[in-house]
Amino acid sequence: MKIIVKASKNIFLTAMLLILLFLRAAFGHELSTSDKLGIVERTGVIIPKDITLHDEHGVALKIGDIINKPTILSLVYLTCDHVCPQLLGGLAVALPGLKLSPGKDYQLVTVSFDEHDDSLAAASKKANYTNAAGMDFPVEAWKFLTGDRENIARITEAVGFHFKHDTHGFIHPVVLVFISSKGVITGYHYVSRYQYGAATPVSFSAAELMAGLSDAIHETPRLGVTRSVLYCFTHQPERYDRFFNLLAITGIVTLLSAVAFFFYLRLTTRRRG
Repeated sequence: MKIIVKASKNIFLTAMLLILLFLRAAFGHELSTSDKLGIVERTGVIIPKDITLHDEHGVALKIGDIINKPTILSLVYLTCDHVCPQLLGGLAVALPGLKLSPGKDYQLVTVSFDEHDDSLAAASKKANYTNAAGMDFPVEAWKFLTGDRENIARITEAVGFHFKHDTHGFIHPVVLVFISSKGVITGYHYVSRYQYGAATPVSFSAAELMAGLSDAIHETPRLGVTRSVLYCFTHQPERYDRFFNLLAITGIVTLLSAVAFFFYLRLTTRRRG
């Protein structure tokens, strides 16, 4: 009997140790500091006005002419089918709750950092998200811009947005940048969570957007509230493969530990009885 009890106890302790090891293996990896990814805040910096991008009609425009009112800037790539569309969708849904007039009090500018995206793709995406923002949303209040490699590099560097090309797309942070009418970066809003299964996995409150726009309107630079950033991956990197097996592995180990613990308690109770 003592041998059985001891064996059950050992199985339980071993199972618990395995769970901890698997959790550490799954969550113990972060983006390498050698990867130039993420956000380097540049609040207070003026974006170079001569950066040239193209609008949805293919017309070349300078940033100095585009950003002429408080602006919510988002950086995505238009072929993304992961977090980018969720970011834009969540933004569109939140806009009707703002107590400001789009196109008059503020505007939205979405820039693709993929040099292969063109004006046709930009026009298609613009139609989708301006429609999602509501029937009364003025289409001129949300611009979708594309550009060549040089100008994309200039604007992403100007706002401290660092991304990495991957096999099937890009790895990049998910963030909104608030800019004043004079082109001054006044703040960042970091998206830190993705609500799986929700109608709007990436969501924004009107209060969050109003706070950022208020700083842009009053040209008051402010550091980001959180440094926790959600990343958009094209697929799970190879070194994160164990993450996808976490639930299955943990489930099996948990089941084994529960069975072992059950027998351990039962045998211990009988022995004491």
